[in-house]
Amino acid sequence: MKKTLFLPFIFLATSLSAQETPTVAPQITTDSLSKSIGALKKDIELIKNLKVTGWVQAQYQIADTAGAKNFDGGDFPTNSNNRFFIRRGRVKFTYNGKNSQYVMQINGSERGVSLVEIFAKAIDPWTHAFSITAGVMNRPFGYEIQQSSADRESPERSRWTQIFLPNERDLGAMVTFQPAKGKKLYGLKIDAGFYNGEGLAVPGTGTPAGSTAAVGLTGVNGLTDFDSYKDFMGHLVYYSGTKNGKIKYGIGLSHYNGGFAYQTNKVFNSIKTDTLGNKVWTLADTVNKNYKGGYAPRVYTGVEGLFSITTILGTTTIRGEYFTGTQTSKSSDSKSPQATPSSTDAMYVRNFNAGYAYFIHRIGKSKHEVVFKYEWLDPNTKITPTDLNGTNGMNQGELQYTMMGFGYNLYLYENVKFMLHYNMVSNEVAKIKGYTYDLKDNILTIRMQYRF
Repeated sequence: MKKTLFLPFIFLATSLSAQETPTVAPQITTDSLSKSIGALKKDIELIKNLKVTGWVQAQYQIADTAGAKNFDGGDFPTNSNNRFFIRRGRVKFTYNGKNSQYVMQINGSERGVSLVEIFAKAIDPWTHAFSITAGVMNRPFGYEIQQSSADRESPERSRWTQIFLPNERDLGAMVTFQPAKGKKLYGLKIDAGFYNGEGLAVPGTGTPAGSTAAVGLTGVNGLTDFDSYKDFMGHLVYYSGTKNGKIKYGIGLSHYNGGFAYQTNKVFNSIKTDTLGNKVWTLADTVNKNYKGGYAPRVYTGVEGLFSITTILGTTTIRGEYFTGTQTSKSSDSKSPQATPSSTDAMYVRNFNAGYAYFIHRIGKSKHEVVFKYEWLDPNTKITPTDLNGTNGMNQGELQYTMMGFGYNLYLYENVKFMLHYNMVSNEVAKIKGYTYDLKDNILTIRMQYRF
């Protein structure tokens, strides 16, 4: 009887005792700890290999006249001679793997978000001097194209670059030879590759909304190859300097050999003198040769040079490039086509030369820099201003342009740069409608750049 009465109390005590017994934590073994640490190290290594950089260029511009056509960010809207806009808003992702690299760059502005470049690079594991790059990248041609827009001392690349090599980048593959620091031939770099030739349309870096397209193709997210021809580009440079870094120098040579398919037999590839003494375009012989579907040449050669010296007065740099060659384009301009030419457009094969020269002086050890830039583009070297007499059918596609830019840069902080640049543009005066005088198209640019 007593045993029966005590049974509930025994059960209750046993239950309470079980509840008070602490839960035993799972044992952490050396093997599981090693795996966790290994996974953490791997994640940290991935983060260390990924580099994120970027810059934004917010600017205000004033033109001499409303609707001014220009290559300092695109034509102004018809009824405006001043504007605020984001010239570039870049974010660049670079992942450095073992003997390899991946790069993707995006541009964002009030005009939209678009891809700027995306490519992969593989480096040989033995000498580390050879590499292969494939994707959308800067064209291996000249100094100016390779220089980042965040580093450039003036607002934009030269007019020649924007017309002949629009948006600087193209889709293709390239082989590079570049010895590492400390190796023989260090300072030498050779690039050679094949590309589609159309370039890349980047709406966010082209013409502001409401204006006429001057750079790239507004509203186009990208371009595809419109014919079977591929363009070759090669770039050979050697840059070096003294051990103390006070003198730097370099020289380079570039070559571009490409073209596109003619869409018509209307090809003008020579200039002759008529019975009145006028130089006129002459239609190519289409009786003995069919041009349609054939090769429309684009052949450029460029030479570059740089010399920089640091003294008690500061750092003075003189840099320039000269270009010459053959360009096929329409009658009205010298632009390289970024889309299939019309079957009704005649093509004109011109000889050209162009170039630019910089004088840059960083004052002492200060944050102040003054800049002078001179550039020109002569799209047709076979004629003179007197040949543009209004009676021989030649038009604005033959006009020569010269530009003089005066600038001041303030490197306020490590990340912040202010730019003040005035570009004076002069066109060749000729008896051509709209060009009987020097157009009022000078541009003042005030820019703030933040870079990280």
